[in-house]
Amino acid sequence: MSTTSKHLLSALATAAFAVAATATTVTNAFAQTEKKVEQPQGKTRAEVQAEYLEARKNGTLIETEADMDVAQTRKHIVKH
Repeated sequence: MSTTSKHLLSALATAAFAVAATATTVTNAFAQTEKKVEQPQGKTRAEVQAEYLEARKNGTLIETEADMDVAQTRKHIVKH
């Protein structure tokens, strides 16, 4: 086997090892992120329904664009 062939085989083996190492790293990174996925913390359906009914009873439920304008105006007035 010639020196050129040995260098070529060595280069191919190095490239194959690099690809395998990268694939393993990517796979491990994906596996780690997959384990860390948590459920988003939020309100339950019952809590949202209770808030909706309370807002409707108080008359603070935003139903139209005019209601949104009033709510924004109130927010700006409170800040100043």
